[in-house]
Formats: sequence, structure tokens, C-alpha cells
Amino acid sequence: MKSGIKLIMEPLLIILGILLVSSTSALFEPQTSYWERLLSVLKEIAWPQDLVYVNPVSEIEREVFPILFSAFFSSARIVFLALVMAIVNSLVLLVCYFFAGTSFKALIKSCSVVISSLPDIFVIAVLQIFVILFFKSTGVLLIDVASTGENQVILFPAVALSILPTFFFLGLLVSFLNEEEHLSYVELARGKGLNKYRILFIHMIRNILISVTYHGKQIVWMMLSNLLILEYLFNVFGVTSFLFSYNSPSIFAITSILLFIPIYLLLKCLQWFIKNRIGREMSL
Repeated sequence: MKSGIKLIMEPLLIILGILLVSSTSALFEPQTSYWERLLSVLKEIAWPQDLVYVNPVSEIEREVFPILFSAFFSSARIVFLALVMAIVNSLVLLVCYFFAGTSFKALIKSCSVVISSLPDIFVIAVLQIFVILFFKSTGVLLIDVASTGENQVILFPAVALSILPTFFFLGLLVSFLNEEEHLSYVELARGKGLNKYRILFIHMIRNILISVTYHGKQIVWMMLSNLLILEYLFNVFGVTSFLFSYNSPSIFAITSILLFIPIYLLLKCLQWFIKNRIGREMSL
């Protein structure tokens, strides 16, 4: 009963917090009270089909929906693809690290530390410059570097967004791997004659991934915090660029809720999967 109440109340309280934060702009406007602004936001969200935004250049008023959905799905595809790339790439690098010699392990660690410490905008700019210089030298365009009109680029922004999470994942995986190698179940498996491939893929990676999921929120928020810069540099019409261009309390609230719901559901699905398949309770 308590778990059911918590499951319902937790997202509702977070959504309430979003609504309260979205109305704080009234604190800087003497002519509008906070409660009047909050009531206005609640009324507008209750009928989202009537929400409008004003183009700051043409001053033309347009409906928020369905254009906000288009921007949202554009950003969602980039983030989801980048997350999948980061997980796959970090696991491949982890396997290379596990079977590598001492000098190669040191090289992987050094690269991970250096790349993960670079500013996000620097990594994105270097990738774009590399593709442009390669095109100028060879005449071969490896990948589209920016969106033009209705041609929205997805792959290159996803690649750029996945780099820092890849090495963040890798750092966590290597740290947990070093801890797991000295645990009793690994020693027991080696004593039974199991080869190192079976030990890594059947036993160790499962436990390591459970530990990494504790950092799920941190990794997702890291990617979202870079999304505005990425959409601006790649000229992508996404949800954060839309919010930055057409900001208002109601649009901020409904955009934040749209971002929150899939992330919350993803984390809860991970929590449910780990509890039911592996038998370990965890809170995300």
C-alpha cells in the first residue's frame, strides 16, 4: 500500500515542484503576484491546445502544439541514440580494458581522464572542425555537420553528445571492475576453472551494470545540460532551443514536464527490471 502511494505521489510532487518553479518569474515583476502567475500557469496548462507563442522577429502568434512535439521528438531521438552509443561504446572499451596489458590499461585510463575533463563545447567544436577540414582536403563529407531547413541532423549531434558520457561510463565501469575483481565470488569462479570470458560476461558485468544504474540520473542530466549548446551549434530545432527562444512560464512548465515524464519512466523501468530479474532493490 505504501509503495503504491509513493509511486503515485512521487511524480505528482515533482510536477508540482516544476509548476511552482515556473511561476517564480512573477517575483521579479512588481505588477504581478506569485499566486496570480501560478494560477495563470495552471489555467493555461489545463487547456494546452490553447497555448501560443510569439515569434520575436515577425511577432506572429502561433499555437505551441504540435510544433513543440516536433521539437521534443527531435531532441528525444538525439538523447536516446547518444545514450545507446555511450553504453555500447563504454562496454566495448571495458572489454578491451579487461583483456589488455598493463600499458594499454594505463593508456585507456589516461585517455578517459583527459577526454572527460574537456569542456563540452570544445569537444563538439573539434568534431565539427575535423569533419569540415576533412571535407576540404578530400572532398568527402563524412557526415552532415548542421541542420538546414527541414533536413534535421540526428546522427552527428548524437555522436557528439555520446562522447563525454562514454568516458564517464567507462570511468565508473573500470572503477567497479577493479572492485569486483577482488571479491570472493570472482575468486571462487576462478578456483572452479571458469575462464575469464565467462567470469566477465556472465557474472561481473551484471553486477557492474547494477552499480552504474545508481548514477543514471546524473548521466541523463549531464546529457540534458549539454543539449542546448549542442542544438545551437548544430542548428537543430529541438526542445531546449525552442524553450530558449520562446520562453514563458507556461511553456517552461509544459516543456519541463514533457522532459521529466520519459526520464522518470525510464528510471522506474530500470528499477523494476533490476528488482525482478536480479533480485536487488534499488532507488533511482
